[in-house]
Amino acid sequence: MLVWGLAGAQATMAPDASTVRATRASEPVQHAQAVSGKRPDAPADVSDLVERGRLAWRAGDRYAALAAFGQARRLQPDNPEIAQALADVLVELGAPSGAAYSIGPRADPGLRSRLAAQRLRWAMDLHPLSPDPRRRFDDIDPALAGLDALLAEARAATPPDAGLVTRLQRDRAVALRQRERWQDALDQVASLRAAGDAVPAYVLQAEADALLALRRPADARRVYNEALQGLTPAQKADDEGPWRSLMTSRAYAEEESEDFDAAFATVAALVAEAGPPWRGASASQTPRENDAWLSAQAFDAAMYSYAGMPAASWERIAPLESGAPALAWLRAQAAGVAAQQGWPRQAEDGIDTAASLAPEDFGIRLQQVESDTRRHRLPRADERLAPLLEQGGDLPQVQNVRRELDAESGPSVRMELGGRDTSSQALRGPGNGWNANLQVESSTIGGTWRLVGLADGLAESLQEGRAERQRLGGGVQGRWPDWKLALLAWSQTGSLNTTGGSVAAQWEPTDHWTFLADAAKHSPDTPLRADFHGISADSVGAGVRYAWTAANEMGVRVQYMDFTDGNRREQVTLDGSFNVYARPHLNITLRPRLEWQRNSLAATPYFNPIEGWLPSIEAEVEHILWRAYERAFVHRLRLNVGAYDQRSFGTHGVGSAAYEQGWRHDPWTELTWGVEWASRVYDGQRERTLRAYLVLQHKFGR
Repeated sequence: MLVWGLAGAQATMAPDASTVRATRASEPVQHAQAVSGKRPDAPADVSDLVERGRLAWRAGDRYAALAAFGQARRLQPDNPEIAQALADVLVELGAPSGAAYSIGPRADPGLRSRLAAQRLRWAMDLHPLSPDPRRRFDDIDPALAGLDALLAEARAATPPDAGLVTRLQRDRAVALRQRERWQDALDQVASLRAAGDAVPAYVLQAEADALLALRRPADARRVYNEALQGLTPAQKADDEGPWRSLMTSRAYAEEESEDFDAAFATVAALVAEAGPPWRGASASQTPRENDAWLSAQAFDAAMYSYAGMPAASWERIAPLESGAPALAWLRAQAAGVAAQQGWPRQAEDGIDTAASLAPEDFGIRLQQVESDTRRHRLPRADERLAPLLEQGGDLPQVQNVRRELDAESGPSVRMELGGRDTSSQALRGPGNGWNANLQVESSTIGGTWRLVGLADGLAESLQEGRAERQRLGGGVQGRWPDWKLALLAWSQTGSLNTTGGSVAAQWEPTDHWTFLADAAKHSPDTPLRADFHGISADSVGAGVRYAWTAANEMGVRVQYMDFTDGNRREQVTLDGSFNVYARPHLNITLRPRLEWQRNSLAATPYFNPIEGWLPSIEAEVEHILWRAYERAFVHRLRLNVGAYDQRSFGTHGVGSAAYEQGWRHDPWTELTWGVEWASRVYDGQRERTLRAYLVLQHKFGR
């Protein structure tokens, strides 16, 4: 909050006149006695009091001068000279409203400019108190209008007061920033620079804030640093001064510049400066909580959340939340981190508790909409969002939440294209070929159901000839907070003309457990070589997964397939995914996997081992090459090694390597392309494959 330095006032607001008289009553008496030689209780006439005030003012004792001029004013309330002297002292003490009251309608433009600056400070202090964003400018607009009027008057004066014009322009830059007229604020500061003004730190902060709002974080960092360098030692040491505000804002600029090392260092400085959680904890003092410590600790947790490191953020925010369970804003922050961790139910409980503690808090109400979107309570999300759009539809955070809800409720498309080239082809391994897949989903119907359409094609060049499969179909998908159901049907043409269908269900009773079941008639998991020979298969499967967090999970899946040639296939897959290294732009994930398969027939035209085991482990390294707000360019390297043991054919090493790049235009559009090399063994014969692919995913708004 830019409440310091306005209109050339002192960096810290001085107490009002009544406080001064109550706390320092003895000082003016002692000083007056020293300069006049009279006893404190001796009567004094007006001229004597005025002289005392002038002597005290020259000596630098403004409080003694205030006392003397105040007594003289009570004796002669209509004396303009005394009124002016009293006003001058009040201005020096940072109380322009008292000075204006003392002078009355005769206040000069300089005093009125200071009064306007004070009103601006009050408006900025009152701004966060309104729960309705529609009223966030109710106090700023009159303050800005007053500054504009004074600036026009000052420029029209003959001769114009250059110092007054400069002070008013500085205050106007701050007011424009507070009014969220970002470009106008930058233009005002540019005008000051062009006029040769040594722009003070509080105006530099307004400029940097405007740059950050306009998504120019590199420029904002430069200006924040300039403002910090311009602070005096007293301002840097003042707990209520500008240093902490500037450092906090600079950390945001560093984060939005993707320089997280610098952001972490800035936050560490804030944490160190904040001190211990309790102050005055000595034998002679009653301990009291240190709000600066809590704010710094919470900001430290938030920065790890912004960096995409939710585990580190949770380690910091969870103890704070448990230590202060009645703080709504802290519960809301913890709920946001819980959602990042992949715990939507815990996040929902946390944000609802925060809302019960602060039902009028606009930000918490907005988080409830985000929670409903995550939990797929879309009708309730729409209901909750409607009044927020009415109150603050122009706010960027509201627009982002609306777009997320629109994308979750609207249609989507996923398309994949791939081509494969093989060498040293095994007799029953897959051959050269290509694949194409398209799936589209409609907008939600009643917030629950979607229509689904699918079309895919697959072709392979086999030794026996060319095998093809085309499927065209669709169905319906239903989603509830804990359930997901998909019903599909399709018509298949190509090497084998048939029809099929599938049903799949998913149940998530907690944030950690997921249960899955599926069944298919003429399953698409049937090998294409089997289709070529007129063989299809039905399948049924089930699985269970346990997720510690979104980045660490493990599960098992079993599947049974009944082929039309009499073969019965049993498969079990045990796999996991574990994030072992997480930094703002780099993640390393390990994926162990164990596959077992058994078939009842041996002599089949498709690859069909009597029994086979495949333990493997994959390491994926994901690195963000470039990111600016929603847009990002990433690349990934995946390396997989394993050992395939097939009964009667021994054990052979297998593996693969893949490299891909991805471009995310926004949170709802991503294009991925890559190439993969793999070495597999079929009936003891090795086959090497090179595959290229392209995947497009996009969610449309409603």
